[in-house]
Amino acid sequence: MKDKYYYVLSDCLSRRQEWISEIEIYFRFRELREKAEKETFSKNLTIYLLYKLINLPSNILNFLSKIQQYSQYNKTLKEIEVIRQEIDKYYNPQINNRRKNNVENQKNR
Repeated sequence: MKDKYYYVLSDCLSRRQEWISEIEIYFRFRELREKAEKETFSKNLTIYLLYKLINLPSNILNFLSKIQQYSQYNKTLKEIEVIRQEIDKYYNPQINNRRKNNVENQKNR
């Protein structure tokens, strides 16, 4: 039997999956932007180094932001995995699991 918790989990799962798909698109766009920046300065190394030096503080912040975003991405992937396990419990009743565990415990004795 499905209760309110099941529907909350389902809603939460769908929202997190949607966020994952959106953030993956954002990561791909960011890679394209970085590639375009490299190609812009590919012919003149001195201007590229000067540009990087001038923007060093913001580059450091951008790097830390990337780390935080990938961390959040991986955390959300794990949340999705855990939520799916919880939802699967509704499809595999615990009574059956108890019976299986009892049979396995008796075999181990």
